Parts: sequence; C-alpha cells; structure tokens
Amino acid sequence: MLKINFKAVFAARGIQSPTGFLRRAGFSPHTASYIATGKVEKLNLKVLERLCILLNCTPHDLLEWVPDEKLADPNRFELSRLAGEKKILPLQDELSGLTLGKVEEVKRFIEEKRREGS
Repeated sequence: MLKINFKAVFAARGIQSPTGFLRRAGFSPHTASYIATGKVEKLNLKVLERLCILLNCTPHDLLEWVPDEKLADPNRFELSRLAGEKKILPLQDELSGLTLGKVEEVKRFIEEKRREGS
C-alpha cells in the first residue's frame, strides 16, 4: 500500500507545528490537520503540487510503500525504493554535538550545495 508521509519532510524543514504551518499557507483547518497527522489517504495532483512547492520537495519524498505481507519478494519491484519510513532528523539535532568549527564546515557545505542548485 502506498502511503503519504509528511513527517520526514516536516522534520527536515524544522517545522515543529505542521498544522499551523499549513494553516498559514492557506490550507483549511480540516485539511491541515489531516495532512499534519498523517491521516491523508489521497490527494489530488493540484494539492500535491502545492505541497511540494511549499515544502520544496518531490512527490517521491512524500510517498512510502508498505508492501502487502502476501507479496513474495517485494524487493524485486521498483516500489521497494519507497519502502520503509523516511527518517530525517532536524539539522539542529545533528549539529548539537559538533564543535563550532565543524558546524561552520557544515554551513559552508550547505551554502555550496545551494549555489549548485541555483
């Protein structure tokens, strides 16, 4: 079963209150709550595109595949690349144990990647 999982992207973006974030972006309270709590079972493509632009991600980043238990060898399917929950910790958690010099190295690396993406 394909699922839509926003948790990893919200975490990567440092969004601590997804419902509030989505409400401020113009989503209705009901829709924002369903997205933030992971209760979304379907999205139309226009909403999916809006979310991907808002979160600067791709649909691939939001999809997770949980193979049916009866499926023999799920790894033979391309969907297996979406298997397993994506776990991305907020960057501040990753940086907390580093020295200031190492944090500066990470900052330079990020700036370089941003320039490459422009």
